[in-house]
Formats: sequence, C-alpha cells, structure tokens
Amino acid sequence: MLSIRTLALSLMSLGLVVGQTTEPCPPVPTLDLGAGVPPNPAHIPEGCSDYEILVARGTGEPNAPGGKFGVIVGDPVVTNTTLQLPGARGYPVQYPASIDTTGVSQGSADVVSRIRRQALRCPRQTFSLVGYSQGAAVMHAAAGDIPRYLYPRIKSLVMFGDGYNRLGFLGRFPTGLNDKARQVCAPGDPICDPDAGNCTYWHLVYVRPDYINPVVDFIVEGFTGN
Repeated sequence: MLSIRTLALSLMSLGLVVGQTTEPCPPVPTLDLGAGVPPNPAHIPEGCSDYEILVARGTGEPNAPGGKFGVIVGDPVVTNTTLQLPGARGYPVQYPASIDTTGVSQGSADVVSRIRRQALRCPRQTFSLVGYSQGAAVMHAAAGDIPRYLYPRIKSLVMFGDGYNRLGFLGRFPTGLNDKARQVCAPGDPICDPDAGNCTYWHLVYVRPDYINPVVDFIVEGFTGN
C-alpha cells in the first residue's frame, strides 16, 4: 500500500508543478488517522537559539526519515531554513495530531506555553509559527491566547492547507500578527480552497519545492529583516 510518507517523498523528488484544477484526482494513501502521531518529548530542543520555528503537523502526518516535524511541511521547512540561517531550529508542537480534534486545544496550549517560557529564558530568541492542516487550527487557537506583549517576538506565521482560509476576513489572525502571516493554499485543496472539489490529493502536495522554497525565504526574511 502506498503510504503518505512514500507519496510525499515522491512528490518532493519529482518537484512537479502541475495544473491541479485540470488534472483528474490521483489516488491517495488509505490512512488510519485515529491514532494520530503521539507527541515525542525527546524531540524538544533545550536551551536557547536565535530563531525557533514552532511547527504543528497535520492530522496523521508522519515524519520524514530522520525528521521530527512532519514529512509534508515541517521537515522540509525546518531543514531548508536551518540550512539558510545558522542559529535557527525547529520545535515540534506537542499534540496528538489525531482525528480527534480536541487535540487542537492541547496543541495551542503547548504553543503558548513554549513561547512564554522561551521568551522569558531567552531574551534574544524570536519565533516563527508554522501550521499544516489541523496544525493550522492549532496556530489560530494559540494566536488568540498569546499575550500581545510577545507579538514583536513572533516574526512570521505560515499556514498550509488551512481551513480558516475559506472564512475570508473571519479567518484572519489577530491584529498585530496578521500582517506577518502567509497563507499557502494549493489550487484544488478541498480544505483551504473555497472553489475546490473533494480531491484530497491536492492537500498533500505542499512538500514540493515550489511551495516550500518561497516559505523558507519568507521565514528567513522575517527573522533577519532582509
């Protein structure tokens, strides 16, 4: 059976740019999303860094080989950002990423706690928030609870396949964060594209370089101001 990891790695290696809205719906893996991806405290980085990317993975999104953040979005974003920007690292949001969406509150609480704690311990550390699919919902929930005095420490927010994108104005982040946010929605993605059908395949294409590379540049620019 084709796994989501195999599909994602195949898309990444091909690096294809295809006309999503005109192509038939390719097959996707059959996934058991019930168990999700359990949090792994062993992957939590210690101490301080100049830059930290908090990543909330999508529902049931496994890691890439050797990864910690999610094969479709988190692993390629963190890997490529750290290659460009010495002093950057990733933080995998500790939430179950299962089909039980009560995990969103667990994930959002972890995001807020992490930013509060690191901001206190590490006065120079700044943050980027990255969410994919259910992970984007985690970041929207967290944004409402992050104290406003910490907004200047958050340099960028990037959401992939975000269901809030369908809500227009109502799906924006709070004032003070929304101007630092970018939405990445593949044409045909039924989660974020209001004109899409029901082809799940287009919700899995964000691993491709044409989606990842501009986001990495955006995150680096947010951190460095260049």
